[in-house]
Amino acid sequence: MRVLKLVAVVFVLLVAAGVVGFAFLKSSARARFAKHYDLKVENIPVPFPLTESEVQHLGAAADGKDLRAVALERAIERGKRYVETRAACTECHGKDFGGKAIIDNPIMGRWVAPNITSGGVTKNYKGRDWVMIIRHGIKHDGTPASMPATDYTWFSDQEISDIASYVSSIPAIDKVAPPSVFGPVFALLIAKGDLPVSAEVIDHDKPRAKFPPAIAPTPELGKHLATTCTGCHGTTFAGGPIQAGDPSWPPARNLTFHETGIGKWSLDDFKTALRKGVRPDGTKIVEPMPIAYTSKLVDAEIEALYLYLKAQPPVPYPDAR
Repeated sequence: MRVLKLVAVVFVLLVAAGVVGFAFLKSSARARFAKHYDLKVENIPVPFPLTESEVQHLGAAADGKDLRAVALERAIERGKRYVETRAACTECHGKDFGGKAIIDNPIMGRWVAPNITSGGVTKNYKGRDWVMIIRHGIKHDGTPASMPATDYTWFSDQEISDIASYVSSIPAIDKVAPPSVFGPVFALLIAKGDLPVSAEVIDHDKPRAKFPPAIAPTPELGKHLATTCTGCHGTTFAGGPIQAGDPSWPPARNLTFHETGIGKWSLDDFKTALRKGVRPDGTKIVEPMPIAYTSKLVDAEIEALYLYLKAQPPVPYPDAR
């Protein structure tokens, strides 16, 4: 009888310790997302105005035209393409941009991306607010977002403005996504600092470009596009387990030209992988690799990525990031 009582007491103590420990971890994790950032970020125009060359190209047709309307039309067209090829907004926020649960797992927790239509959190967004969330990972109230802004922090002013123009053109959805919830694993990883908070690691002061690189097979464009790959493949592109990813996701593959990566891939192999989701050995590339996005890249963009990755140091897989 005494043994049973002792076991019961030990069990109660363990449960109590677990509850207290989990509460401490959640409190520590929340503290990281409660920090306030006061950045000096300039406003950007939405839509981005026509350049002088664009106005000159319109010629006589520019007389009497609403140049802002023309600029908006072009911005929406560019923004739509950016969202479909380099800014995977719909992967997290849903095809209608109305928000969705990215991960909903009792052990991990619930990670929810909000409604970013004009009926959601971006309802009163100005150009500066779009810069803050996309480039710096900081919400309208100055606190960090869980958005992986490190993937998009080097987007130019025009890209951000164009994305804002396009998303704002989507029909407003009147719904509020459920709140994110820290499960034991998320709370532990965030409290320990094992999961990055974009706002904490981004260089907020370094100047960004006004316009993106021209679409041409250049390493410059390749570097610009490759920044969106770092969230899964790491800053060295050597791959490994995906931080904050769903436990069911396989590790990211090595994208460097190492023998454990794509060292033997030709440009045609690379194009086939990004367009059809098939490796040279015939195996299929599975989620979360966004083939739906990479398949829409034009040849010049794919070649630019290939040239840039080929110029990076070969790193063995897995790489300790």
